[in-house]
Amino acid sequence: MSLPVLGWLGALREPAQVLRWPLADWQTIIRLARRLRLLGRLAESAAAAGLLDAVPAPARRHLVAEIRQSRFRLRTLRWTLERVGLAFDGAGYPCVLLKGAAYVAQGLPIAAGRLPSDLDILVPRDALEDAQQRLQVHGWNEAELDAHDQQYYREWSHELPPLRHPQIGMELDLHHGILPPVARTTVDSAALLARLQPSGLPGWRVLAPVDQVLHSAAHLFLDSELRDRVRDLVDLDGMLRGFSQRQVFWDDLLARADELGLVEPLWLALHFCTRWLDTPAPADALRWLRMRGPGTAARALLLPLLDAVLTPANPDAVDTRRRDRAATLLLARHHLQRMPLRLLLPHLWHKARTRRHGQDDGDDGF
Repeated sequence: MSLPVLGWLGALREPAQVLRWPLADWQTIIRLARRLRLLGRLAESAAAAGLLDAVPAPARRHLVAEIRQSRFRLRTLRWTLERVGLAFDGAGYPCVLLKGAAYVAQGLPIAAGRLPSDLDILVPRDALEDAQQRLQVHGWNEAELDAHDQQYYREWSHELPPLRHPQIGMELDLHHGILPPVARTTVDSAALLARLQPSGLPGWRVLAPVDQVLHSAAHLFLDSELRDRVRDLVDLDGMLRGFSQRQVFWDDLLARADELGLVEPLWLALHFCTRWLDTPAPADALRWLRMRGPGTAARALLLPLLDAVLTPANPDAVDTRRRDRAATLLLARHHLQRMPLRLLLPHLWHKARTRRHGQDDGDDGF
């Protein structure tokens, strides 16, 4: 591939770049973009610029198919939101859309080309029981879980077990927070609920713009395994470009990160967004974050690991030992951030034991 492994991402903002790609590059880019869940974004970007007909026919077929698939899945998401909204009619507490569903409801550019497979919503913790009962009346039920996994979700997680509907091909995740309550870093949901905004869809709210950015950064760097997560950075780039049109955005974002204890994930997000995606950010904001983010030693250890794992591998490349080691270390960090050792070790033992017996459905991310 003649194009650098991240170089094609510029076409998401400047779609005319696709006109310079030879067919050999298209072959690799399509495979890589599909794996990163960004092929729909690339296709919609080219379509919006009126460039699809200029794309070589073998590549154009993939882009057109991805657009059709994405638009179908987005229609399914909107229809699902209507059905779920009926369950919360008259609930008396806020029902909040998170992540992709929030981007779709607000009509953000980063919603184009998505392939949603689940719906994430947030309600106050004291409303969880009522919310689950309402959803059960409308056909949403949990998968059967053993006592340990029930305890995991009810006491240690920030969401209930995934809910499924026999007639809707989309999973529903009911949250009461954005990070696990037993995690090393957690966030008071009351602070988020105090600054909700209308979503654009009747009955649904969304987090404040700065809180959406911080949630995305926290989810990526504190609550996710990091291979093939470039799409999260693309989402962050899109939100930062769009939301920063408000004059007070950057001051509000920094103050809110400090208030919620999310300076480190915000600094990491901006580190990679500015380097890889040319995300515009004020120099004084970057200096502020660098002063309050991880220390020199922590940066020297963490950044090379993140760089090795977040950088997408060429589809034909074999992972290097360095990348495998980095992924292992970051996976250990991921687990230790989510749960203290006194809970983590018995939990991992339980998951290993149930996997050996073929009983684990993997829903909790372990």
